[in-house]
Amino acid sequence: MDLFDGEWGGRDDNSVESGGSCSWVTVVMIGILVLVVILANWLWDQLHRLI
Repeated sequence: MDLFDGEWGGRDDNSVESGGSCSWVTVVMIGILVLVVILANWLWDQLHRLI
């Protein structure tokens, strides 16, 4: 099972390929993670300004 496969049908074959390719799902997940880290940092700074 490939959780990061962005294709509707999944993998066409069961072989494992060596290489550095990633699907668009991985890119979106990394982007969301970066946005969450930026938002948490901004909120932490705002909290320190209130104190």
